[in-house]
Amino acid sequence: MENIDSYIQRFEPIVDDNGWVTETPDDYAERMQSGLLHHWPTEVLIEWLHRHAQCLYRYAPLRFERLQFQRTTWELSQIPGREAFDDEEFCDNFMDVDARAESSNDWLATYMIENGTWNTPILLLQNPQNQCRTTVNLRLKSPYHLLEGHRRLSFLNGLREMGRANPQHDIWLVDLAESD
Repeated sequence: MENIDSYIQRFEPIVDDNGWVTETPDDYAERMQSGLLHHWPTEVLIEWLHRHAQCLYRYAPLRFERLQFQRTTWELSQIPGREAFDDEEFCDNFMDVDARAESSNDWLATYMIENGTWNTPILLLQNPQNQCRTTVNLRLKSPYHLLEGHRRLSFLNGLREMGRANPQHDIWLVDLAESD
């Protein structure tokens, strides 16, 4: 693979001279789908790469153009918990969905308390035999690694403990295409 910085630049949203993102989420998704990531769902482009552009380097070694997506519905019992997080303590720190929903600043916690599920599916990378590799600083979890949706999955785990999670949830299941 070419230099990681050069590779990542191709996927970054357009920014101004101060580093602020100026490209709208929809314009970004359209630009990516007209080129390198033509097969990516709009929702995934917006929720993951546009909203979290500062984290592109973490998963760039997987080669974004190789990722394949399938939106599916899973039973609550199929959805992993903290074991899918690269930082399991992050999950623990955000499971207090009830307390966070009481805060007028946490719309997502409120949404999930009211609906028993998330507003948009999380992204889970299939990694059954630890075959997916990235940088030495990030160990991918197996059989599933959470790529995006850390707060949502944390809140779902909180709802699960409280017995208030819906029985089914939509997810984006991510897989790697065979190498070229």
